[in-house]
Amino acid sequence: MQKTRLLVLLSLATSLFAFNGGPVSEKIMEKAEKKYGGKVVSRLLKYNKLLTRAEQMQERNKLQIVNTFFNQVPLVSDKQNWKQEDYWATPLEFLCRAKGDSEDYVIAKYFALKTLGVDPKKLYFTYVSSDKGSHMVLSYFESPKAEPFILDNTTAEIQSASERSDLTPVYHFNPSVDQNTASKELQQSTHKKWEKLHKRVQRNKL
Repeated sequence: MQKTRLLVLLSLATSLFAFNGGPVSEKIMEKAEKKYGGKVVSRLLKYNKLLTRAEQMQERNKLQIVNTFFNQVPLVSDKQNWKQEDYWATPLEFLCRAKGDSEDYVIAKYFALKTLGVDPKKLYFTYVSSDKGSHMVLSYFESPKAEPFILDNTTAEIQSASERSDLTPVYHFNPSVDQNTASKELQQSTHKKWEKLHKRVQRNKL
């Protein structure tokens, strides 16, 4: 009986406090409202509604609805938003502040799609360069050798990599897959950012 009660309490604690992609619990909403004000609750409820709507969709439709949802958030630099050169925001920070840079869209989409049952091994953080400078997009590989589809905060349309001739891939990163496609320094830097981010996600950092 005592063991059963402990398992129930652990389950409740997880549902009440753990975010890791969503849905956002009532407890987290209360905490967010205290920090950011009443309007933030509406945004978090819309996110939960998105997850409910997308749950039974085909995988490609999940990509589209998630891409469209997060692309409505205004783009701002880390310098403006965080007074830092490069900061990876948690999905909760991104949703609560309602602004972010290209990495923040990628991170939020990654966790949302993972929550919706998309295999995270299909989802890559992709550093790219273009005539507008450095940028990050989320690449979706339907199979390991397939051409990826690009989820980009600058466009509503999800296109294949070959259709995005304006983008030159620099480095793919996936926390679930080993990579050796970039310099050791870049790999180490990216992994450190991911580790710090993941710890903040687990702490429900707002």
